[in-house]
Amino acid sequence: MAPTFEPLDMAVLRLIAEEPRAGVREYARRLGVARATVQARVDKLQRLGVLISWRPQFDPAAMGYGGLAYVRLQLAQGMLEETLEGLSRIPEVIEANAVAGDADLLCRVVAKDNAGLEEVLHRIIAVDGVERTSTEVVLSRRLMPRISPLIQKMHDELRR
Repeated sequence: MAPTFEPLDMAVLRLIAEEPRAGVREYARRLGVARATVQARVDKLQRLGVLISWRPQFDPAAMGYGGLAYVRLQLAQGMLEETLEGLSRIPEVIEANAVAGDADLLCRVVAKDNAGLEEVLHRIIAVDGVERTSTEVVLSRRLMPRISPLIQKMHDELRR
């Protein structure tokens, strides 16, 4: 059963997405509701698994890792867990998702430069269970990861 949301839930979520450091008291002031009301909504969103983290976001490029690529991995059958364990030991593999289609995993990989990317790819290929890879090098990021437009869409749908 899908969770039910109210416009206030979406308003709180939008404020958290746009200004995560503002705090519950500031969210309550901006929304014109009691602090306890906002806290109850935040607790609900966390309990439902909608709000999964308060961790800061980092830009690997600003840390000297300006190369970004998506690597598709085809795995030996039955080797998913072992392969993920091996990939988790490569710091430049910053995300791995099981996917349907031509690949088994889609990984987001960072590197300092093209030579660094080549070295990371060699380490990925050496992981037990990896049979084949294909790589898409990102030339530039045109639309950063975002959630606010989806929150706005849900908010608008609730108001109809």
